[in-house]
Amino acid sequence: MPPSVATSDLPITRTSSRTQRAPQAPHMARRTHIVVPLVIIDVTVPGRSSADGRRALHAALGDDLRLYVVTIDQQRERVTFRVEVTSRTLEDVIGLLTVKLDRATLGRAQSTVIRRPRDY
Repeated sequence: MPPSVATSDLPITRTSSRTQRAPQAPHMARRTHIVVPLVIIDVTVPGRSSADGRRALHAALGDDLRLYVVTIDQQRERVTFRVEVTSRTLEDVIGLLTVKLDRATLGRAQSTVIRRPRDY
């Protein structure tokens, strides 16, 4: 390891080149984004087609969601979706799914937040 070249024997001089500024009012930063909850959950529903499952999930959770078909199991007659719901908590999503879709199987779930542009 090379020896350190910084020594305390070197003279340090500071020059004051700063000018005095007039006091300013505290700056309040305007947020340009809002934080929105996002829930991602895997849901398996009975059926051979994704159409019925999509309708049931939209009826249960509203239109503020994205659905992705993960698997369609023709042999066992079930469809698995990855559901992304914004503006709801994980507890809300699980509660709505258990009440509205009594034959659904809930899989892996995670909750996070996303930033959306603020509407002015």
